[in-house]
Amino acid sequence: MLNMSFVGLGTFERVWFFAIVWLGCDLVVLGIAHTCGAHRVFGKRPDGLVALWGWFVFLPLLLGTHAIWHIVRMAIREPAYNVVSENLVIGRRLLPFEVDEEFANYVDLTAEFAEPRAVRRLPAYTCFPILDGSAPTPSALGGFVSSLRPGKTFVHCAQGHGRAGLFALAVLLKSGAARTAEEGLVKLRSVRPRVGLTAAQRQCIEQYANYLRLEESLSDSNLQPAVVGKIK
Repeated sequence: MLNMSFVGLGTFERVWFFAIVWLGCDLVVLGIAHTCGAHRVFGKRPDGLVALWGWFVFLPLLLGTHAIWHIVRMAIREPAYNVVSENLVIGRRLLPFEVDEEFANYVDLTAEFAEPRAVRRLPAYTCFPILDGSAPTPSALGGFVSSLRPGKTFVHCAQGHGRAGLFALAVLLKSGAARTAEEGLVKLRSVRPRVGLTAAQRQCIEQYANYLRLEESLSDSNLQPAVVGKIK
């Protein structure tokens, strides 16, 4: 009986050791992915599912991430989403029964979560994975924002604070609803106070705002000769 207890204890310790080493390796790979901007490191697919190989490779990390998400969701007294304007809604990842509106665009920014089936089946669903705390290139961000259909857009990340804030800011800047990133951030925080950007996300949105200003300036300069010609 005692021998069996020692065998069981040894097996238990080996399992825990293996799990810790596995998790440590996952964290190293994730750190490299952040550095390289490899936002699909978990195998997030365009249809909103995480590839089977992603679950196999990152199982301890993904299980922990899901557990923490549910704990935070229940602990924080915050609405699932908030309306920013007539055509923009920002929020966290929704549970199937929380999807009660129709959107022209339903933008999923999570790289680490598979989207619920009820959401993935929506015609408006689209996926633009971004690693938590990270940011895409300004050109990739701008390209995706420009591809949105006209109408109401719902944008979410895990909790609706960082990645969702970054994307919502880009939408506000593109539409002209905010002239600067800081102005847009104030607008977002007025409805969802926990919105906040990391240093990488701030740099990304500032570069995107500069690009939009340059684009507007070039557009104005191209129009000016034509206007002068008409006046003459």
